Amino acid sequence: MWVRKEMPARGDRLDEGSVPWEVPDGVLNFRDTPLLVAVDPYGDTVFNRFQIERQLPREVTYLRQQLSHAGAVEMLDELERLMALATERVHRYLWFVGD
Repeated sequence: MWVRKEMPARGDRLDEGSVPWEVPDGVLNFRDTPLLVAVDPYGDTVFNRFQIERQLPREVTYLRQQLSHAGAVEMLDELERLMALATERVHRYLWFVGD
């Protein structure tokens, strides 16, 4: 995960998450995590400010209820940190970069 300041071209990274995005099968679903279920593990997935502010907090709350092991807590903490950075200014995007 990281935050960039340009779209669609990949702009300079403002910050980069050091924790890989790994959610166990069966946790993500279209009802509770409609944005995060679409994160492509092999390609790039990008969320804009509106998605980050309006929908992702609900999805993170849901994941915190479902996942409690230390690795998941660290991953979700990092996601929330990057979400806050991405919403500080306009023209910032949260990127999930696949393999």
